[in-house]
Amino acid sequence: MGILKKAAALFMSVVLTVSFTGCGTKRNGNAKALDIDKEVSVCIWYNDESYTSYLEYIAEEFHKANEFITINTVLLEKGDILDAVYEGSISNDDVADVYLMPASDIQKAYLSGLISENDKYTSSYSTKHFPVSAINAACYGGKLYGYPVTFSTAVMVYNKKYVSEPETMEQIAEYINSYKLTDTEETLTMIAGWASSDLMINYAFGGSYVDAGGDTGEENTAVIQEEALKASMTQYAALRKTFGLDKNRTQKDYTDLFSQSKILYTIIESDNLSQINKSGVDYGICKIPGAKTGFGTQSLSETTLAAVNPYSENIETAKAVAQAISYDYADLLEEYTGYVSARNDVIKKKYREQYKKLYEVYAGSDIRAKYMGADEFYLRYDIMLNEVWEGADVNEAFDTFNQAVK
Repeated sequence: MGILKKAAALFMSVVLTVSFTGCGTKRNGNAKALDIDKEVSVCIWYNDESYTSYLEYIAEEFHKANEFITINTVLLEKGDILDAVYEGSISNDDVADVYLMPASDIQKAYLSGLISENDKYTSSYSTKHFPVSAINAACYGGKLYGYPVTFSTAVMVYNKKYVSEPETMEQIAEYINSYKLTDTEETLTMIAGWASSDLMINYAFGGSYVDAGGDTGEENTAVIQEEALKASMTQYAALRKTFGLDKNRTQKDYTDLFSQSKILYTIIESDNLSQINKSGVDYGICKIPGAKTGFGTQSLSETTLAAVNPYSENIETAKAVAQAISYDYADLLEEYTGYVSARNDVIKKKYREQYKKLYEVYAGSDIRAKYMGADEFYLRYDIMLNEVWEGADVNEAFDTFNQAVK
């Protein structure tokens, strides 16, 4: 089994919890009233259209509670949002006061001078309201900078009408071998499958034995447990023979199949849970099982943060808006965006059982590394996974990955 990579992260969460005493309150219907008696304009920049209706709702609520505050939402074209924020900031004529960014870019934001410390509403950002992974993703250099909004990580979902939570992929294989189709399951087309060429979906199979960036994702290092990773890749390669997956099927394909009760087990990113919720399928969530007993898994996660730009002329108001995006209205995030809130104490009662498992996976996930240049690590790891899956020699694929990372 892998080393306990989360020890330092958990320690950090304790420190943050002590520092961030107190507790926040849930949304009352309107935004917080601020002591402002002059016209203030706050611009929120983002590049994912899914957030549009959510941000527009917050803008409306803020204006109702604060007649002098106007929030403008600006949807940018897809691309590096930090580059756009930087260009606008240094030109002084098009400044983003608040913007949404991936937590893996927090080092770049910090070194570019584009992110202010999250120091005003600290009582909201403890492990009472957010998993340790969300808080660690929002930190840099031991300080909290970002405001965790949503997250994505990979989990297994299973159809509770027919099957239960598996402990290993080997158990699913045994079920397949003994399975007999009945009239009540005539819509079923396959027992199990997942997008075999998707990094986020497959990262977990070796995730317990690799670590980029350390526990908080900041260290410019990659630690690899060589023998354990090679052994896990050998087992991973065997899964292709067991399940015979079509490499052209996408995560969306499998989400559609599961939503139509045509598959019993699949692996998806949490972004797709809203579609399954709408389908009416009675489902469960669990950690991605290891290939067989003795092999651990650890999913990769990415957290979307709200960030406050130091170039803003209205820093204090911008901080209130960022806090509203990530905390005050978090119970509406999935309804408006389709993404799961990073805040874990606003789960709807209907999905509380499933989402409890989801947040456990997120809390124990490997947060995507924040150091600049980490993308190379994930590219090389992805190449190794694909080579092994396609039948390449495990030792050769591992050696190529290992040397590239070193």
